[in-house]
Amino acid sequence: MPSYLHPGVYIEEIPSGSKPIEGVATSIAAFVGAANRGPVGEPTLIGKFDDYVKEFGPIDSTNDAMGLAVQAYYLNGGGAAYICRLASGATSASALSLDANSDPNTTAQAGVMTITASSPGNWADSLFIRILNPVLLFDLEVGVNSGTFDVQETYYGLSLDSTRGDFVSTKVNGKSALVRIDSVLASLDLAAAAEADLTDEDGDPLTANTLTVNDGTTDVMLITDITDGSSTLAARISNIAYVFDLHVGSNDGSSFTASEKFSSVSMDSSSDNFAETIINDQSSLISVDVLTGATSIQYPATNGNGTALAGGAAATPTAPDFTALYENTLRKYRDISIIVLPGSSWDGATGQGNIAATLAHCESMKNRVVIVDPPAGMELENATVVNGLSLPTSTYSVLYYPWVDMANPLFHPDKAPDANKTVQVAPSAIAAGMWAKIDGKRGVWKAPAGVETRLTGAAGLEFTVENLEQDQLNPLGINCIRKLPGYGSVFWGARSLSTKADPEWRYVPVRRTAIYIEESIYNGIQWAVFEPNDHPLWGSLRANIGTFMNGMFRAGAFQGQTAKDAYFVRCGLGDTMTQGDIDRGQVIVIVGFAPLKPAEFVIVRIQQKVGEE
Repeated sequence: MPSYLHPGVYIEEIPSGSKPIEGVATSIAAFVGAANRGPVGEPTLIGKFDDYVKEFGPIDSTNDAMGLAVQAYYLNGGGAAYICRLASGATSASALSLDANSDPNTTAQAGVMTITASSPGNWADSLFIRILNPVLLFDLEVGVNSGTFDVQETYYGLSLDSTRGDFVSTKVNGKSALVRIDSVLASLDLAAAAEADLTDEDGDPLTANTLTVNDGTTDVMLITDITDGSSTLAARISNIAYVFDLHVGSNDGSSFTASEKFSSVSMDSSSDNFAETIINDQSSLISVDVLTGATSIQYPATNGNGTALAGGAAATPTAPDFTALYENTLRKYRDISIIVLPGSSWDGATGQGNIAATLAHCESMKNRVVIVDPPAGMELENATVVNGLSLPTSTYSVLYYPWVDMANPLFHPDKAPDANKTVQVAPSAIAAGMWAKIDGKRGVWKAPAGVETRLTGAAGLEFTVENLEQDQLNPLGINCIRKLPGYGSVFWGARSLSTKADPEWRYVPVRRTAIYIEESIYNGIQWAVFEPNDHPLWGSLRANIGTFMNGMFRAGAFQGQTAKDAYFVRCGLGDTMTQGDIDRGQVIVIVGFAPLKPAEFVIVRIQQKVGEE
């Protein structure tokens, strides 16, 4: 409470009691299953297909269910999505061990650096590594030695390669007032001599005004005093390390094509260009591990077309992998409202177990829906075939049929003319994209079906559905995709698989509207926890939730001509709570709404008018 101690005017701000409830996102999808590469067991948020390609790789085959699904999702209006790659059974990642050779004909110094694929799987078995332009760099210090080495000139990052801009003669001659450099041989083994000779902390004296650097067999550099010789000059070489260029790419059998390039990579951990620093931070394809004590790679262990990584193995995720993801990770992501399972269909085999695990997760969370795919190649001709599948009759499951023919991203009239022009894509990802599209245009309460749900990218349907077939499928909750004259392929159904088991949740927009209301209120009234459980709190809850529901009513989300007909919000002692509830610390709010159900059957009755005399 404020204190009033002296006469005067006091300005105070008091809370209005209005705490607006914001609507949650309704169409953030999670794609769960196998992917070519990328983080494992870690939901990765993307906003467009290019983001997917960057993290998880391009579509590399017509069996790439995840890549095809994500592409179809974005073609049909999808927005934000989490990619959850499962690969717990994958074996060791592809790797390449590089050695240090000063001479390819001599024994290698093993284990200088290991290059490893950025994620497990066999995707990197077609990845090639090429090392180019290995060169030794060193620093040269020139000074006077009068008991201790007094540095007067320092030159950084010098090489013995006359083709480079950091060639020692170029960088020192004409700039130094003390010495001139003559490079006798562009040797890559200066380190052998330097380690034993010129790295002494007091430097080596220029005897008779010269100092010859020898690698043990050959003179490689001559340092000459250009002063009057009155001072005792000495030279010191430090920070000796090899640098090289590293390219990552592919090989079509005849030539190497680089997709990532790293220049002047160093083996020196103190360098700004240290291999582990610049490659591991920037590459989406590989990671490197420079072994302890390794400072140089003197000879490239690859040929001109690169050397392939090897040893990776893919894995097919199973139901326990899905369950582990849901229990340990995905339940923490409350913004997910749609789950798609590329590569898993209700086929009675492994895919059915994956879907069952996902459905259990959805029913536990109560804020997301799984879109189930029917088996590819199975024509759902009648109710008998559908009943034989024993589909899950859950209010949190939806199924679309049939599969869709879409353009094959691998077909190219010149480069790949023999590839099929189309590829079959499961309908779940397309439906998820359409849900996002309709949510943005009309609202979550609008059924994602009808002539405005024209499929983008559809070249055809696996099976043709006519009225006779849909008469059998619609009552069982199978949402058909049909080709209508003048409109193309459209979604022609908006039911959940609970059509008969739980008819009040028969329609997809009803279930999703309820989730929207529940999640929005859940997030919007957290402030009420630990507030005094009395009339002011009950009134605030009624007002804030009522304002939110009225906004939905005005947007056309409910049935009814008036707000009273459309929804109600109740909270109070003797109405929604007893004194016992209050004593237990419970405040109970009851919210009801009249869901807006789709006009699934448009009936036009025509009567002949009989003329009257």
